[in-house]
Amino acid sequence: MSAMNRRTFLRVSSAALGASVMGAPLAARWAYGGVPGVEPARMYTIFFPTAPSPDDTDVVPTSNEETLRQLQSACDGVEFVVRDLTRGVGIESVLNELKEAKKHYDGVLVCGCPRHYDVLRSGLPTINAAVLNDFMNIPYPLYKPNRVIGAMLDPWGFCADPNVTEQMFRDLVEKVKLVRTLKRMRREHILTVTDSPYVNVTYGDLLKNMPEDYNERLLAAIDATFGARVTKIGTPEVVEDKDIQALWQNDSPEANEIARRWIDGAEKMINTIESEVVRSAKVYLAMKMLMEKYGATAMAFHIRTLIPKRRPEEYITPALATSEFQLNNVVAKCQSHLNIILSEMLLQYSYGRPSMLGDYSVDTYNNTSCVQHCEGPWNPWGDKRRVPYILTDHRERPVRKRSLPGVSAASWVLYPGEEPVTMWQIDVSSKQVLVHTGNTVPMLAGAVKYDDHLYEMM
Repeated sequence: MSAMNRRTFLRVSSAALGASVMGAPLAARWAYGGVPGVEPARMYTIFFPTAPSPDDTDVVPTSNEETLRQLQSACDGVEFVVRDLTRGVGIESVLNELKEAKKHYDGVLVCGCPRHYDVLRSGLPTINAAVLNDFMNIPYPLYKPNRVIGAMLDPWGFCADPNVTEQMFRDLVEKVKLVRTLKRMRREHILTVTDSPYVNVTYGDLLKNMPEDYNERLLAAIDATFGARVTKIGTPEVVEDKDIQALWQNDSPEANEIARRWIDGAEKMINTIESEVVRSAKVYLAMKMLMEKYGATAMAFHIRTLIPKRRPEEYITPALATSEFQLNNVVAKCQSHLNIILSEMLLQYSYGRPSMLGDYSVDTYNNTSCVQHCEGPWNPWGDKRRVPYILTDHRERPVRKRSLPGVSAASWVLYPGEEPVTMWQIDVSSKQVLVHTGNTVPMLAGAVKYDDHLYEMM
């Protein structure tokens, strides 16, 4: 029988493909305001006249002014610059301003039917929010080539269920937040720490050679799509850092305090020892040092040592460090997969919800996705709520026995059952997004699909 019983196993989520996120109440999401060095995103906002006419009904619709007030309240970090065509603003002046929009704005919001299609051709990320029961001659073929996405608004309250009207508005808010994040991405700096010759660690056919200019192509695609910078270092830059050496060799009260907090917060600790948890806390502090040294805002850490000539018993992993970073709204992963890093950055910066990366497999007979890794967020909703976890050893440990120096430390994160999960990953080179959805394994009697030892082997 494994150390985890059947009931505990049922609480474990099939969590991620690349970056994944669990659902969360909107009111509990992370606040964007106050991020150092990030100016508000400027949204050029156009209100078109909409049908029906007010003299056709006694119903009073939500005014453009009220819609704007609600948007401003819900979208911190966004400045809406409004051109209201129902208030005497002419379409020609709007079209002239849009010719120079890239110099002054970060996105465009069109509320109502775009009665002149050039409002969708500014080249900026554009949201076309259609109004329910207005004319719907919206040119969807223009959407993809012009970076346009759709939304809906119900200012007249036609929906019998007011929650549906509210959800339309919330959907628009979520899309505005993506534009805000795209602005932030232009100042982001990813530090990738790997000894791979590639900035992005690749898997697949090991006999297939990557193009000679693979790094240049990928970095150019990241720059063109997001404007984010990437710096690559490897083991020499880490193990030769004098501050990291001092951290590793000496007692660290800060690392001790972090390790004690991790241990106290765990359901229990099995198969590893306290000194390994302290070493994991030192990895966290070393990663922070590297980010500060290189001016990075996000990080991938794919090496397994902090010192030269590591012995097996000095093996380290960043598994617990990544969970700690997520508690502080910082994106840091334990492998150098830049597409996954970028996916998580988009999600974290837009909605404040951390993600898990994972090795993905599908049991087609049981219709179950299995995602496994040594790390995952303890705060999957992005707020003060925490999920339980168990501290344990690392599967890739070079010391094949347990509870000894060199087994490192990781966590089994016990996510609740019946939670919706979105598994997704962007591919920046092809400009595609992979998406898969499902629910976590339910905590119901008789719902067991696997024996306990499956999870132990994972």
